[in-house]
Amino acid sequence: MSPPSLKDRLLALMPPSILSAYRRAKRGLLHRRDAARTPEEVFTEIYRRGRWGGEGDDLCSGGGSVDGEVVDRYVVAVGDRVRALGLEGKAFVDLGCGDFRVGQRLRPLAGSYLGVDIVPEVVARNAAAFADAKTSFRVLNMIADPLPPGDVCFVRQVLQHLSNAQIEQILGKLERYPFTFITEHYPSDHLGPRPNLDKVHGEGIRLYENSGVYLDQPPFEIPRERLELVLEVPGHGFEGGIDPGVIRTFLLRGMPACPPAM
Repeated sequence: MSPPSLKDRLLALMPPSILSAYRRAKRGLLHRRDAARTPEEVFTEIYRRGRWGGEGDDLCSGGGSVDGEVVDRYVVAVGDRVRALGLEGKAFVDLGCGDFRVGQRLRPLAGSYLGVDIVPEVVARNAAAFADAKTSFRVLNMIADPLPPGDVCFVRQVLQHLSNAQIEQILGKLERYPFTFITEHYPSDHLGPRPNLDKVHGEGIRLYENSGVYLDQPPFEIPRERLELVLEVPGHGFEGGIDPGVIRTFLLRGMPACPPAM
């Protein structure tokens, strides 16, 4: 492990209140910069600079894809639910597939597996490493582009990086999937979270503001009976003493088809 930098040593000496203000100002500056750029530009830079981890040419999607226990429990819980619903062998679509560390563990359940991401470099790397007869990858902007067909969809810790308006655009298109597993990071309930504070698309998530993406709350208001809690695990650590919160995976069922007119 490399020794801490001078910047890290100086930050460690700051009083908590000053450190918190510094980080808040830094996030504000980053948000203003990201607001002037497209999601593709923002997320491409995140991967190129290794802001979510990784070294050298290793493209990493962050702690949510490499945390062993969190990922292990997710794969087991989702796999059990897929089998219980009789969805083995169906067409899986992974929206925002990232580095595919998680997706590669679910694809044995699928008849076909399509991973999509907005970052061309990530898609090219995944295609070179993982594509086979039933696994393919595609560059796609899930906010603006039509979504590909499929039976089972995965959206794992993606919405938390987007604005409320962008999330609403995506949720409307998820209706085409009979089953969608959505995973998000939330503050601990005892902290009195403020649901769905808006943000600019980018690296950070709402947890820093004691918020998260609550799908059954305004402005999204998905009926609670359509959301089934599949898994809840403790969140991973954050700098600056931020509460690690919890990571929850929900199963969103598609809208039932309307009966034919008489």
